[in-house]
Amino acid sequence: MSVDGKAIGVRWDPRWRPEEVPAIARAVEELGYDELWMVEDCFSSGGLTTAAVALASTSRLVVGLGLLPAGVRNAAIVAMEIATLARTFPGRFVPAFGHGVDFWMQQIDQRSESRLSLLEETVGTVRSLLAGDRLDTEGRHVTMRDVLLEHPPKIVPPVLVGTTGPKGLAVAGRASDGVVIPEVACPAAVRWARAEMDRAGSTGRTVVYSYLSMDDDGEAAVAVARPLVENWTRSGVFPDMAEQAGLGRDGSGVLHDALLQSIATAGDARACAATVRGLWDAGGDSVVLLPRGTDPREQIEGFAKRALPLLRKDP
Repeated sequence: MSVDGKAIGVRWDPRWRPEEVPAIARAVEELGYDELWMVEDCFSSGGLTTAAVALASTSRLVVGLGLLPAGVRNAAIVAMEIATLARTFPGRFVPAFGHGVDFWMQQIDQRSESRLSLLEETVGTVRSLLAGDRLDTEGRHVTMRDVLLEHPPKIVPPVLVGTTGPKGLAVAGRASDGVVIPEVACPAAVRWARAEMDRAGSTGRTVVYSYLSMDDDGEAAVAVARPLVENWTRSGVFPDMAEQAGLGRDGSGVLHDALLQSIATAGDARACAATVRGLWDAGGDSVVLLPRGTDPREQIEGFAKRALPLLRKDP
């Protein structure tokens, strides 16, 4: 259902049970979405395995995976896994890497003191192997000795990086095929992130996550989304996103309804369609919705039935 080359997707909720992947993936495809993005939150469900199940359960849906923690898997082994999915489902799999959530990485003794250099080396190695290169290198974090994939993909998938800060965006710009931006970005933040990546040499893809809270009662829908966005902007985890929204790096500024609805896909169907279009216009190639509320699956269905038709029309 892409509109002028722009895509709309749904993000898997790690609270859902892994055995529900086939049914949910088929429903997302049948409702007309372009993409389904899986996650690898510790300690929920395996990202590559759930992505494989989603791909096998659908016929046209693009399945993304964001984010794979760079330090958890050997770069050659994860390249083999990605290549297998890319060959089996050509053009339908998009993996993305991050440096891993600090707390989780500490829990499993995998936190690197040089997270961004680890991320850059891992992504660069994976991309080279997927491209069919034979690697014999020794880096700070990744060492390969005469490594060549036996079955590289014929259609090489883009490999993205999930990040928000200027240093991370520079890594994404010079070492990856695009970026995944978490669910705290207003249009100004998307434009800024794109500019930072472009400065580093990127022409890659931009995927933007956005909370979904849709209701005929627009005020009620906004009320559901407000604490979700405020918790993140005030947490200090994404200071650059908060700053670009005009909230200050500590997120203490006033999150008025109009600003919130530029970040979260919240309100009635018309308001939700406007949020998606605003993120597209700012440079997002794909907007991926995180359904919230008492019935997230009803949110997915309601958006598909009432907001997607509005996005197909001229603004």
